Amino acid sequence: MAEYLFKSDWIESIRDKNIFLFFDFDGTLVPIQKNPENCYISPDIKNILESIQNKIKIGIISGRDLEDIKRRVLIHGIYYSGSHGLEIERENIKYIHPEAKTIKPLIDRIYRRLIEEMRDFRDVFVEKKAFSFTLHYRRVLPEQRNNLKKLFFRILKDFNQEKIKILKGKMVFEVMPAVDWDKGKAVLFIINYFNKKFFPIFIGDDKTDETVFKAIKNTGLAVRIGHSKNTEAIYYLKNQKEIYKFLSTLKEVFNV
Repeated sequence: MAEYLFKSDWIESIRDKNIFLFFDFDGTLVPIQKNPENCYISPDIKNILESIQNKIKIGIISGRDLEDIKRRVLIHGIYYSGSHGLEIERENIKYIHPEAKTIKPLIDRIYRRLIEEMRDFRDVFVEKKAFSFTLHYRRVLPEQRNNLKKLFFRILKDFNQEKIKILKGKMVFEVMPAVDWDKGKAVLFIINYFNKKFFPIFIGDDKTDETVFKAIKNTGLAVRIGHSKNTEAIYYLKNQKEIYKFLSTLKEVFNV
């Protein structure tokens, strides 16, 4: 069971380490919003991240598109990964998963079909991305959600099931290319790019972040937003608001 981070000796475990600090975006660096278009990093969080990036490498691993996440953070010189790791970018790295490119036309066809058949549902939001799309049903009336889900899965049955996979998150379904890749593999890819040993820290809040928790829990600090009995994370923060406290503590530890 995960331990509350601020009651642990986590500070001692990171002293004198080469830290590579990774975050999920929605629900971690920013609060979850009913409308995902309203999510932007706050000035306070941005200022702290900019102040520590000379001593700590920073990466953001999001389910959002690469370009979308970059414009919502706007911090130069950090590592960005979009589409659950299918896209990775910094000045010296530019990676797009090759298999995802070949499956993209199929994803686009499913998206167009979904948009056409879901017009009768109020407040459903389908977010199109480069290699995937996400169905957000948080704002859909509770009594309509079951019918929405039935329609969603019925549409998917008309397409090649071997080429796609469905990620289930907090009031969302995401349709993605069925490739052997995830956020955890993306984090390891970025770390292994360097001929240097790093101590990874990752903070996330959703099911898709479990792949990173599992990938680094024996070599770094895996932290979940919110307490859960079913997680690979070793530590947890009570809520998203504690991110600021975590970053402020980190800033003190590294004297910046």
